[in-house]
Amino acid sequence: MKKILLLICSTILLQGCVSPTTDMLNNKFVEVSPTSQTITGVWTGTMGPYLLSYKINSDGTGYSCYSYNTAEVTSKIKINNDMIYLSDGTRLKIEKITNSDLLLKNFYLGLNKNYRFIKDDDFKNASDYCQKALK
Repeated sequence: MKKILLLICSTILLQGCVSPTTDMLNNKFVEVSPTSQTITGVWTGTMGPYLLSYKINSDGTGYSCYSYNTAEVTSKIKINNDMIYLSDGTRLKIEKITNSDLLLKNFYLGLNKNYRFIKDDDFKNASDYCQKALK
């Protein structure tokens, strides 16, 4: 009985939460057509413990790079209008763009949180790994 009650409570609490697993299992990266962008260059910020950098090209393609502990990962990205699609199937929404700030929304697991990235073409804030990988 306790297991059933726990399952019901968990289901209710997680309603409205989007899991990245769904997007990853239904990965549409190769189907996304990138759109031209004005936010070109390198943008660096943090998402939790991860130090991330995005290199965005004018044709809407680019790379994502992050470092955390011993994990150092680079992957391709495509931007279609206001969405950044990562090659692992996950995505982020572009909320706001200025000359020096890029605000990205992570809507997975009910976080619905915005993360600030700053213009970083000289890689002053990027990890050493991402600086080398994205140059």
